[in-house]
Amino acid sequence: MQKKVWDFDHLPETEIDKVLQSNKSICAKKTYLKPTFSSVFLALTLTSSIYVNAQTENKSITENVYQKEITIKGKLVSSRNVKLAAGEISLVTLDKLYSAKSDENGNFTLSFPEKVLTEYNIVRIDYTTIGSDNKEFTDFKSSIFKTNELLGKQNFEIEEKYLTVGGLYISDYQPPDYYFLDGKRIGKRKFEKTKEKHPEYKYLAFYDEVIVKKLSKKSSIENLYLLYSK
Repeated sequence: MQKKVWDFDHLPETEIDKVLQSNKSICAKKTYLKPTFSSVFLALTLTSSIYVNAQTENKSITENVYQKEITIKGKLVSSRNVKLAAGEISLVTLDKLYSAKSDENGNFTLSFPEKVLTEYNIVRIDYTTIGSDNKEFTDFKSSIFKTNELLGKQNFEIEEKYLTVGGLYISDYQPPDYYFLDGKRIGKRKFEKTKEKHPEYKYLAFYDEVIVKKLSKKSSIENLYLLYSK
C-alpha cells in the first residue's frame, strides 16, 4: 500500500497546520531554502526533503528535517596570473571540514549541508603555484563570507590582499590559544600528542584575529588550532 506524500510547497500555512493536527503521522516534502541567486553567478544544486512525523498526543509535533545538500561549482584564480599546481578549498567549522580539490585549471565542486552555514562562514584555500622560474610556492588563504556572498561567488582568489587598518595597540594581557579536536576543546598538551600520534589527521591553524573570533565565537582568543580525525 502506497502512503500519500503531502506537497507542502503548494499549501498555505493554515492548511498545513490542519494536516498536521488531523493526522497522527504523515509523509511530506517542502522546500527548506529556495535559491535566490542567478545561474550567471552561481552553479548551485539544492535538493531537499522534509519528513514530518506529527503526533497529536499532548499536541506535540516532532519534525525530522533532512537538510539540503548545497553544491558550489567555482574556480580558484590567481590575481598575479601564476600557474596553479594544486589547490584545495574548504568550508571550515569547528567540528568538521568540508573540502574539495581543484583540477589543473582551478575548477572545483564543493558540497556541504545547508545547516552548517552561519552568518559568517570561514573559507580556507590551500594552494601551490609555479612561478616563472619553475619554482613551487605553497601557501594558504582564509576568508570570511556572509552566506549570500559565498553562494553568489564564482571565482575565489588564492592570494591574500594585505590591508593595514588603524594604529598599533600594545597590551600586557596575552589572550589564550584555543585547541579543538573534532569540535571539542582540549588542552595544548593533548592536542600536540594527538597530532603527533595521528599524522593523517587534518591540521589547521588560524592567526587572523577576526577569523579566529568568528570561527571560535570567543571574544578573547589569540590563535586557533584545529584537528579533524575524518
